[in-house]
Amino acid sequence: MKRPLAFILLASSIFALSYSSSSKKVKSVSFEEVPLPKTDEELKSVRVSPKLVVEYQDGSVKEFSLSYKVVLRSGEERGSVFGGFHDYLGNPIEVFGKRYSVMIDGTSLLKGKYVITHFEDTPGLMYITELDKNGNPINTRSIDFSKVGGTIVNCASSKTPWGTHLGAEEDYMLNSRYADKSSPYYVDCDANPKHGFCKYVEGMRLYLRDNSIDKNNGYNGEKFTPYNYGYLVEVAVNKDGSARVAKHYITGKYSPEMGVFMPDRKTLYITDDGNAKGLYKLVLDKPLKGFSKSWSGTLYMAKLTQVSDKNGGEFKVEWVKLGRASDGQVKELIERKLQLSDIFYIRDPKNCPSDYRLIYEDGAPLCLKLRTGKNRSPKFKNDEEVKIAAAFLETRKYGAYLGATSELVKAEGITYDPDRKVLYIAITEIAKSMADGKGDIRLPENKCGGIYELKLDSKYNAYYMRGILVGRPLRPGELYSEEYYCDPNSIANPDNIAYIGRDILLIGEDTILHLVNMVWAYNLRTGKLTRIAYVPIGAEVTGVFARGELQNGEYVLFMNVQHPYREKDIPINAEGKKVKEELFRLATEEDKRAILGFIKGIPAGLFGY
Repeated sequence: MKRPLAFILLASSIFALSYSSSSKKVKSVSFEEVPLPKTDEELKSVRVSPKLVVEYQDGSVKEFSLSYKVVLRSGEERGSVFGGFHDYLGNPIEVFGKRYSVMIDGTSLLKGKYVITHFEDTPGLMYITELDKNGNPINTRSIDFSKVGGTIVNCASSKTPWGTHLGAEEDYMLNSRYADKSSPYYVDCDANPKHGFCKYVEGMRLYLRDNSIDKNNGYNGEKFTPYNYGYLVEVAVNKDGSARVAKHYITGKYSPEMGVFMPDRKTLYITDDGNAKGLYKLVLDKPLKGFSKSWSGTLYMAKLTQVSDKNGGEFKVEWVKLGRASDGQVKELIERKLQLSDIFYIRDPKNCPSDYRLIYEDGAPLCLKLRTGKNRSPKFKNDEEVKIAAAFLETRKYGAYLGATSELVKAEGITYDPDRKVLYIAITEIAKSMADGKGDIRLPENKCGGIYELKLDSKYNAYYMRGILVGRPLRPGELYSEEYYCDPNSIANPDNIAYIGRDILLIGEDTILHLVNMVWAYNLRTGKLTRIAYVPIGAEVTGVFARGELQNGEYVLFMNVQHPYREKDIPINAEGKKVKEELFRLATEEDKRAILGFIKGIPAGLFGY
């Protein structure tokens, strides 16, 4: 049959981009390094590695040209406004003077043409963008979370083994200690509306249109309760492009950055962002075959025993069992509009009685005692319900109460390496509760942060954790110290990470300790660290988990630009002084739009994951 010319050209282009067009075996893959920005124009740009170099076993070498493609900018209209705020009915709303969000974050490419994109804001937002065969946007629309009460601060994400999107509600400030009048940290939002907790409550009030929220009753309302947020959410895309959503309450409530499933389809690891936080493992009752609105399983929190303080430290890892439940059981408890004092007795941490436990979590001490027995809250039928509420609604507190470690600082990206059968975790900074000389973790301070490896046994149980790469703070007077706090030839505040195969771990930054946030390719076999991209000043790199083939067979690697020129992210140098402030003052509203985009030109089939 005679083929049309367009078909022949398309097939030829795919063939040219595929490393497997040759029977030769690949020996190594490397990116050409991106030089440090030297001019203001470069500091305002998105730059990616110009080429990818593939070396074959026979000694031959092939180069592939790379480039960055902008798919959409926040506030841009493609059927609807990308990143636009809306209420639970789908009506556009304005939140704190903003019509759309610039906080683009976790991203997944599903079925080669649907992109799920987070916005790390309040109320939370997820958009689904349909792409044509070449990666151009056809339309974008908001995903409806009204059936689960909305979502909040949607941070990083991963793609499940069965092809759905798994995102996290990083609800930093919806800690129950701010909502309960029995707590020493209670916040009156009428008197202090700018408090982070109050902004979260107000954002969700606008989304839910719930004017019944009662500050004297745990900030519960007819529709709103703080306990409904802080979990992992799953999105499946149907054949017609419509979406199904689920909120998985058994993942526990804290400040989840992201979760990643193991190949057994039942073991899930979840990181917890912020100061004095934990690390979690969920083991489902049975492996999942596909999208399910209801999970059941057992939740654990890590107990770390330090072995070494060198190179970021080494630790034995054990797991403290918190409890077993189903999503439905936890959801039913949430609907009772609980407060912290329904689950725990609370006392002054400065004078904690001997029969209470003094814990430290989320940057503050709490004096608690589980409220079971004859004085149990009337909102519970029995003590078992109290324990389920503690495990899944007060996960970090209960874990610390039982002896787990709540001292990790900004545990962010997490990724699985099938080649070595290990996990990698990004710790943004080794400081605060990791470097205060107290508790389970006692490390030298390193504000530049590090990457850790977790060794797994045959059942995907993590049993050992060690630092494999740490950043290097500069001293005043050293090369680069006038503009950088951390050495720009190494990492600073790692955040998003992804193992893509061929020994390459991608590392994205969220830092003010470099002039710009960078993306690195770290070769786990050779130890070589290569800068492969950077984004405009004041912007965070996000979305580097999303990768795969478009409908035309082209492999793409997503790299988003979050909040460029955000004034709270003015970089500092080794002396702690702000640098390049004038670029922030001169930035326009157009400059400040977030970007959804990807790196193109990577050969199809080259990377395995």
